[in-house]
Amino acid sequence: MRSALPLVSWLVLLATSAHAQIANGLRADIARAIRVDAAEAEHARGVPENPDNNDEERYPSRFASYSKGLRHDALGDVNTADYDALLNALLGANPAADLEALLLGGERKLVNPLAGFSYLPVGPDPHALALRPAPLFTSDEVSGELDELYWMSLVRDVPFQDYTSNPPTLITQALQRLNQLREYRGAREGGVVTGQSLFRAEVPGSAKGPFVSQFLLLDVPYGAQVIPQRNLTRVPGDDRVFRFDEWLRIQNGALPSQPAVHDPVRRYIRNGRDLAEWVHLDQPIQASLNAALLLVQLGDVDADPKSSPLVFDELNPYRNYRNQDAFATLGNGDGLDLVSRIVNPALRAQWFQKWLIHRRLRPEEYAGRVHNTVTGARTYPVPSELLNSPVLPLVLARNNTLNGGAGGTYLLNQAFPEGSPVHPAYASGHSTYIGAGVTMLKAFYKDIPIPNPVVPSEDGTALVPYTGPTLYAFDELDKLASNVGVGRLFAGVHWRTDHDHGVRLGELLALRTLQDLSRYYNEPFAGFQVRTFGGNTLTVNANTPVLPNVVSAVDGFTVVNAATGKELAKVYNGSVLDLSDLGTTNLAIAAWTYEGQVGSVRLQLDSNTFVDNQAPYSFATAVSVGTHVLTATPFSEANAQGLGGVPLTVRVTVQP
Repeated sequence: MRSALPLVSWLVLLATSAHAQIANGLRADIARAIRVDAAEAEHARGVPENPDNNDEERYPSRFASYSKGLRHDALGDVNTADYDALLNALLGANPAADLEALLLGGERKLVNPLAGFSYLPVGPDPHALALRPAPLFTSDEVSGELDELYWMSLVRDVPFQDYTSNPPTLITQALQRLNQLREYRGAREGGVVTGQSLFRAEVPGSAKGPFVSQFLLLDVPYGAQVIPQRNLTRVPGDDRVFRFDEWLRIQNGALPSQPAVHDPVRRYIRNGRDLAEWVHLDQPIQASLNAALLLVQLGDVDADPKSSPLVFDELNPYRNYRNQDAFATLGNGDGLDLVSRIVNPALRAQWFQKWLIHRRLRPEEYAGRVHNTVTGARTYPVPSELLNSPVLPLVLARNNTLNGGAGGTYLLNQAFPEGSPVHPAYASGHSTYIGAGVTMLKAFYKDIPIPNPVVPSEDGTALVPYTGPTLYAFDELDKLASNVGVGRLFAGVHWRTDHDHGVRLGELLALRTLQDLSRYYNEPFAGFQVRTFGGNTLTVNANTPVLPNVVSAVDGFTVVNAATGKELAKVYNGSVLDLSDLGTTNLAIAAWTYEGQVGSVRLQLDSNTFVDNQAPYSFATAVSVGTHVLTATPFSEANAQGLGGVPLTVRVTVQP
């Protein structure tokens, strides 16, 4: 047996070898050393803590946890013995057998809880990445999220173009309400939710240009075929699960009582219902692969589909090679493979979070608690902000109309006849795999203008030219990630936090996987250049940057006395800070993060930007009387460098 050599020694031997077929088994030793080195690098990062929000323990009747598919009582609370059996199966020594012994409430099966136990051959282990705990059942964040989902259910049939051009009353009402919420994390313009930013995700490119990404509209080149993106859509008004009896059947895991009603005309995505049906019927690799095929075509200058030099990443060495073209390494054969192959690791990492950590209830489940509370059937600790929302009377009226005038409910009606999938909410699988896929696309290809962009006609039967500022590929990829995640919100099956944290988990997993894979190339290059959802551009190679194990987030703000450090008040969106009540004008604004210690936080007050590298992350400032916009974004490295996390924006008013 040969003695073990450090990896660098094997690489030196490989570099000095004069033969492609290395003698005496040296090649096998080098290959093993590279794999071991990659595994050791991942092992050294360890497995982080993965805390949940403690709602499962806080509420022993389990009303605040996911239970769809199990048996429920007449008001929709889970049979606690069944829930405990599920919990014991997930946390016990023989989950496969114990899961098979469960008594379910209907025909639908639990979706793949064993995936959370699986391993991966490349990149981080599914258990090596973490999310912050899901928002509490009683939190302002949950209240704001369900408020938004109710509005989205009411405007599914409103064309996206009408959000900014002659918006109907419901859109105007939604904008007014979202700007009032104590916590709302959707995209904004100047700190305000506008028709242009409405229902979009807060990532750099999502709010630019039309609502729908070009990658969901343009014809997709598929070898010798061209695939128009005209889609199977649902007829207007086809909302489901609006009666309590049907809702209860669905919670028990029954199949829907009526099938979907599809439009006989295939259409381009023009509204929330179309987008919801797209993410209802898509396959996991579909959005990323279609985007990759479109980018490949844009860079094909020599009619050779195996090479697309115009769109190769700026650091790709083949951009400068005179005699060599990329294909199996650093070319389309490589990029298309990894864009597709990252999907399954993303799902495994998220299924660990869903089933083994958070077990967060679906929005449709929570809305059942709202209905019971408002009607007095059973009381739950639903936040008063939600119970007093102007959206609830509109929901009652809409569900009454759907029920033929026979009575309404406060349920979140669903775009899918079956409601949500039969697995927990946090976080979104769609968001995780599109976040990973988009990150791989940014690593292999570069940002270019989109030629001849389009928008759907009002009825979605045709595409018409887009006129407006230039649209760029990476912004449209950010928008693609937003569209895929937000489509699940329009359906009523996911929360905004499911998207915001899922898409960044996918990004982190893809970046960590690229670090692993970069060890296996023979081409000399600096690494993969990737623009992140946090806005920074990272150069990713085997050793740098130092990527985190945890998706970070800003949890909230407080105002403190800058001289004493004493906390004076928590700050929410819409907070009014009275300087006379606070007793000082010497204020500091602090942002609180998950985890408590991150690399840094960038704080922006109106046009002023500050960076703090040490918790508590704050800046002392003379805050003038008036209304201000405050945004904080966490980063994995000092000085707002590295990987960004989930930001938070609020508007506050200061009075003398």
